[in-house]
Amino acid sequence: MLKYIHPFTSLGLLLFLAAPPFFIVGHPLVGLLLLFLAYGSTALEFKKYTSDYQFAMLLISGCALGIAIDLRHQEWPLLTAALLTASMATIVRQKYMQRFTYIDLLWLDSGLALMAAGMYTMAVWGQAFAWDLWLMPLLPILGAIGLTCSYVQDGTFIRRSVHGGYRVQVGHAAPDLELPDENGALVRLSDYRGRHPVLLIFVRGDWCPGCHMMLRTYERNRHAFMEKGVHVLGIGPDDISVNKDMVERIGVRFRMLSDQEQRVSSQYGVVYNNPALEAAVDYAKGIPLPASFLVDGDGVVRYVSRPERVGEYLRPELIFGALENLSDPVTVWT
Repeated sequence: MLKYIHPFTSLGLLLFLAAPPFFIVGHPLVGLLLLFLAYGSTALEFKKYTSDYQFAMLLISGCALGIAIDLRHQEWPLLTAALLTASMATIVRQKYMQRFTYIDLLWLDSGLALMAAGMYTMAVWGQAFAWDLWLMPLLPILGAIGLTCSYVQDGTFIRRSVHGGYRVQVGHAAPDLELPDENGALVRLSDYRGRHPVLLIFVRGDWCPGCHMMLRTYERNRHAFMEKGVHVLGIGPDDISVNKDMVERIGVRFRMLSDQEQRVSSQYGVVYNNPALEAAVDYAKGIPLPASFLVDGDGVVRYVSRPERVGEYLRPELIFGALENLSDPVTVWT
């Protein structure tokens, strides 16, 4: 059951609700500690779920922590604004990934993180050291700075890598593939030829919050693809056990294929090199790019998400036009 709820985020909510009584009875440090732990507990699952529930908890607990510290040290509203801004910097790209993508508006969330750091500096400047004033705001602020710096670094490498497009483009024959799904069953693209169109969606891995959103987006549009007879296949670099946990946790019903050696992602040209990320995730041949390819019943690619708009994968409606142009009728599946 814990796969379908956010255990640490829910713990954060309980800690948040437990804090106010301690302020009322005159134990503000205990209340502050609970609010701090509420934010930290929620942040632990940021990469795992990336839901509105999490986003709201980060905003609310961060803002509440700032208010409590401000009122205790008469710094209103500097730390409230700093922690609210840091929380916004943390979630805004994931919340609006469809608009921001991985490479657009990189100055916005990184700018918010720097603003938060500036307001924090103003709040503590000239103040005697107090652990709640100096240390508690650092978790949200340093987390926001680290995250947004990683976005800038990754976005720069993605821009360089997608210049010229993917290796497989519209009108090309789709390279065949044979990969195990989340249950270990082998799946071949050629098995669908003459029977069904196939939508291949490449994800970066379970570590990637945007890819969780990608999978949920296509799950929400699953029936629209079913009506056209399209089978959706996810492809990622993680092993079978990780994929199985991911699809169960996120709640998707299409198959998730394991491309651990990244042969398929290399064939399609959706893998790139980023030394910082490669050191963190340790994949075989670099980092996959999120991308989608619609393959018709003859095995020909009819749609490819634009590499210069790495974020179009979150707009499955763009594929529907290509579906209308498929020449042969297909069998509706259930």
